Amino acid sequence: MEESSPAAHATNQSGKDGAQSGEPVSDVPPIKTDRLLLRAFAPADAEAVFAYSSDPRIGHDAGWPAHRSLDDSLFFIRDIASQGHVWALVPKETIRPETPQGTPIGSIGLIADPAREYDRVLMLGYAIDAEFWGKGYTTEASMAVLAYGFDALELAAVSCTCYPWNKASKRVIDKCGFEYEGCRHLAEIGQDGVPEDFLCHILTKKRWLDTCQAE
Repeated sequence: MEESSPAAHATNQSGKDGAQSGEPVSDVPPIKTDRLLLRAFAPADAEAVFAYSSDPRIGHDAGWPAHRSLDDSLFFIRDIASQGHVWALVPKETIRPETPQGTPIGSIGLIADPAREYDRVLMLGYAIDAEFWGKGYTTEASMAVLAYGFDALELAAVSCTCYPWNKASKRVIDKCGFEYEGCRHLAEIGQDGVPEDFLCHILTKKRWLDTCQAE
């Protein structure tokens, strides 16, 4: 099973590189769930990011090319994860004295929605290591990030898209309470040169609050 969606992730097209560092690249606050720590990425995470992002299955279903080198992963950390609100997805079980920051197994974030001009609507995107597909980590992280978006960022809504054939991502989207808006036909050219559709979804703050109160 695969869990990912078109999100902010890319390979290094500019040849950037540099020394690794333990300093976070953004000031997003840490978020804790039952099993996860969501924290800012740091350049020192490059090897962990490369470990899952070099898997062609991850990028294919999420809409970005597989990373070819550590420079690609550093580019993602420094140039992509530093923009918007992007977290490393870290299982708490990987946090030990020798690895106090834990080991990222994916990314999740609220980023600008290219289909909307209203800045109080951001887009949810995520990608996770294939080893952890089907364990509910993406839904758990998404619910926490949505709560942050509506509470701390005071968003009016959050959008999310997935490819029609990405059934695992569609399940995550449905579990989080998103409403289906429709199919955006021929939304982008895929990596194989074939036009791809997007299934578009929206979660308004009102729907989020109504769902929370019902629970």
